[in-house]
Amino acid sequence: MAYVQTIFPGFVPDGFFYDDNIEFIRNKVAEVLGWEFVQTIVMDRASVIRVMQRVLEERLESIPFMNQRVIMYLCSEYRWHSYTTRKHLNWEEKYIESQRLYDPTVERGPDLQIIKLANRLGQPKIGDTVRFVFM
Repeated sequence: MAYVQTIFPGFVPDGFFYDDNIEFIRNKVAEVLGWEFVQTIVMDRASVIRVMQRVLEERLESIPFMNQRVIMYLCSEYRWHSYTTRKHLNWEEKYIESQRLYDPTVERGPDLQIIKLANRLGQPKIGDTVRFVFM
């Protein structure tokens, strides 16, 4: 593990990066997120260690306070990831209906009177400015 530069170099609280502490954090995150989500959320070990490193670099406190912040950050990151994923999946689900010209719920299509057709392929331009030919 790299040395932390924001506090006294090389000082890591004894027991903070132990396997028991990491497993405690993983179980607590699963318990807290279990109140909101139906499925069981399991954080991988590398993500927990990454957040523990970030918390240690932010501020040195006692291990219970740092564990509390690690759990808070992990739960917050998972909630935000879940929210954005759900939002993007909803966008994808409704994209086809939003691009349709015909609306099947009210059985109506677009008002074709307001659509301006292109003047091309040899058809004269109608409604254009008056043209003068000088000889």
